[in-house]
This record gives sequence, C-alpha cells and structure tokens, in this order.
Amino acid sequence: MTCTVAILGRPNVGKSTLFNRLAGKRLALVHDTPGVTRDWKVTPVTLGNVKFDLIDTAGLDEDGDHSLTTRMKRSTEAVLKDKADIAIFVIDARVGVTPQDEEIASWIRPFQVPVILVANKCEGRGGEAGYYEAFKLGLGEPVAFSAEHGEGLGELIQCLAALIPESEAKENEEFEDGKASGPIKLAIVGRPNAGKSTLINRLMGENRVLTGPEAGITRDSIALDWSWGGRDVQLFDTAGLRKKARVREKLEKMSVGDTLNAIDFAHVVVLICEPEVPISHQDIKIATQVLAEGRGLILAFNKVDTIKDIAAFKKSVLEAVEDQFPHAKGLHV
Repeated sequence: MTCTVAILGRPNVGKSTLFNRLAGKRLALVHDTPGVTRDWKVTPVTLGNVKFDLIDTAGLDEDGDHSLTTRMKRSTEAVLKDKADIAIFVIDARVGVTPQDEEIASWIRPFQVPVILVANKCEGRGGEAGYYEAFKLGLGEPVAFSAEHGEGLGELIQCLAALIPESEAKENEEFEDGKASGPIKLAIVGRPNAGKSTLINRLMGENRVLTGPEAGITRDSIALDWSWGGRDVQLFDTAGLRKKARVREKLEKMSVGDTLNAIDFAHVVVLICEPEVPISHQDIKIATQVLAEGRGLILAFNKVDTIKDIAAFKKSVLEAVEDQFPHAKGLHV
C-alpha cells in the first residue's frame, strides 16, 4: 500500500509551493493571498527511489465556529486522522515561529503521525534566525528549505526515505498506474454556486470537498478517484466560471485557467445549470467551448426540486438546447 504524506501549516507559509516542487509541476494554485488552498488535493510523487502519495491541505487558521475557515480546518484534521502516514509541517523561517505555529505543533502531537518539520523560505540569510527558532517546537531538527528555489530538497527526500518502510518502497518500485485504458476523466463545471461541489460529494458518498452558501469556495481543480459500474473514473471539481468581464482579480483568473485546463484534459464534461435561467448566456459560452474541444457534454440541471411544473420545464430546456446547439449530436440532458 502506498505511503501518504500530508503537507500542513498555517496559511501562506509556502505549502502549495512545496507541493508543486515535490510533484515536479504546477498542480496547486500559488498566490500571496492567504487561504488559497481550501480543499485538499493529492498526487502521486516519485523522488528517486522514494514514491508516495502527496496531499496539499488548507492552511490551519482560527475563525468562528461556523466559518469557512473552521470547515477547512476540519477537512485538514480528517486528512491527518484518516489518510496521512507522514506529516510535513511547514513554517515560514523569515517570519519565525509564531504562536499559531506553536498551537499547530501541539495540535499535531496527539495524532501520533511522524512529523518532518520544514523551515521554508530559508534562501539567503533572511530565514536563519527562524530556522534555529524552529527547534523550540519540539519536533526534531528542522529541514532548511526553499520551496521557491528547491534548496534543501535532497535532505527532505532523505527524511522521507527514512520514514517509508523498506518493503513498501520495493512495492512502490514495481507499481504501475492503473489499467492500460486509464480512468474516464469527468469534469464538473458551471457558474459559481451552481452546486458542483455538492454533486461531487453526493457521487463520492462523503463530504470530500468544501461546500457552503459562499460563492467561489472552490478555487483550484481537485482530482478525485471514483468508481462507477466497475469502471474507474477521475472526477474534477472546478472553480465557478463567471463572465470574463467580471473576472478582474489575479487569483480568480488563475482559478478560471485551472478550470479550463480541467476541461482540456477531460473526456466528458458535466455542465451544471440552474432552473432560474435554464441555459444562460454564460452556460452557452461554456458549453460551446467544451464542444469545440471535442469533449462529451452532459447538461445537468440542479435544484429542480424548486420547479413546480417539471414537464413544462423539461420541454423548455429541450427546445433551448435544440435552438442553441443544433449541430451537437448526442448531447445528454
């Protein structure tokens, strides 16, 4: 069984940058805004002879009992409790050890998971004091690291290799990814707050991704392994797509780019629509792009329990589909 390594720490210490560095490619969004990562994502990683599944988690922060931040913390706690074999605890060496870092260190201990302490942003002399200060957390000798430049990667790999059982390492060396055909890639897309993440959780049978009344909770695409009818499926939960003119912030532009990448890689795309405007102008633009990419398209209408006359609604939807996509053959609704 593959070892699972979870990256955790307070917001904006460089967890996603470290995740991308270890994965060898940009899989997680990176931005100066704290709390960019909200749902945990996982990817297989190979570093020399060391192979494992790597999880990027949401930053551990404190806010009200019913806040989005608290839901993010619960998600990270579930990863540490049920998924992780090893934890990489990241601090910002340039800032030094904060009271929040000390709280996280105390919070980790009861889980009895081996912890590798990483003092990130140690490039140059700016992080030297923070590196030595990290010893007081009582989690052993920290790894002086720079996720941005890759400094300290060799030492981190040695720490991971020491914690991954030898028998497991040998098993991983012979590991091959899935069947030759691979899983079906299914992307769930749509406008913000259309119910994409709720659908994902329903399909998965668990609260795997964060949901709530706040629009724009999902920021980067999350790949999830699922099985249906004996066939492996990789689900992609994506950020909501708004009209281009309304997308001004850099972080949202990055999120949109991630969603468009998910469409490019998908075999089938499910476009979630809402009954208030069965097929909006934005839905038409998304669907047109999906069809232009040659992907299979399914139009799924959420919140139909709010509709009084289902038969009339279905008729209007089918007429709209025929009117807007006359050349789309095999379009499922």
